[in-house]
Amino acid sequence: MTTRPYGQPDTRGYGEPVGIRLLAAMDGAGVDPFTTSQAITEGAGLGLTSGHTTTILHRLVAAGWITRVKKGLYALNDPVTRLPKAHPFAIGTAIVTPSAVSHWSALQHWGLTEQVPMYIMLSSPRRTYSSSDGVHGADGRPVWTVEGVRYEFIAVARERFFGVTQVWVDDRHQVPIFDRERALLDAFHHFHIFGSLSVALEILDAHLPELDVDRLVEYAVKLGVAVVVKRVGWALEEFGVASDLLAPLRAYPTRGSSPLDPGRTARGRHNPTWNVIENLRHGG
Repeated sequence: MTTRPYGQPDTRGYGEPVGIRLLAAMDGAGVDPFTTSQAITEGAGLGLTSGHTTTILHRLVAAGWITRVKKGLYALNDPVTRLPKAHPFAIGTAIVTPSAVSHWSALQHWGLTEQVPMYIMLSSPRRTYSSSDGVHGADGRPVWTVEGVRYEFIAVARERFFGVTQVWVDDRHQVPIFDRERALLDAFHHFHIFGSLSVALEILDAHLPELDVDRLVEYAVKLGVAVVVKRVGWALEEFGVASDLLAPLRAYPTRGSSPLDPGRTARGRHNPTWNVIENLRHGG
């Protein structure tokens, strides 16, 4: 499929030269998605006032040249499809800042799961609301929908917003995403999203050589959730990780015993090393 360059007038409605020049300036600056203030800066270079630039943005939205993602945030559209050109991860992480691609979306990006998420999942320490349509995800998670792409945001405490790395998702967009070990850690923690411990165990079974075990251990301790520490320690031991690498996890203080999988009946062998109930083979 070929696309019409921004300099070529659109036969379906918009051909104001100054607006086309503004589009070209934004595209050339590599700013996409972009804010109103960024457009005003580029517009000033074309001799536009802030008011004129804002008016042009409204007209470009109406003509389908750009998409209004939310108040003050826009994405450049492909001139043929009239859909945003930006990678969905770039749009998602621009909706809420700071945020990072996480959970199923991060695991799929890193090749740790073959499951293709139905929506983009992101984590943020910032309080987030759903878009104006009032739609919420599971457990009341905030949801944004942009041209048919759904984004769900998971709230995390600021001290647990770590393990974020910048990755290039295409030749124009670099986005924040949880690294492999941080994304995997959530599979040991957020059963309301992943369903059961089997997801984490399957990833370890298939991809342990690709993972930085020291980093996973460090992250588990940093997360500061005792039951997660013990689950990670138990799982790594089950998959033959050297005992000395697990020392920080064994040393982490815990009280009582917890089931490995809280979604199952809490019956099974008690493991005294990790203070967990091995309930994976018991239904519930």
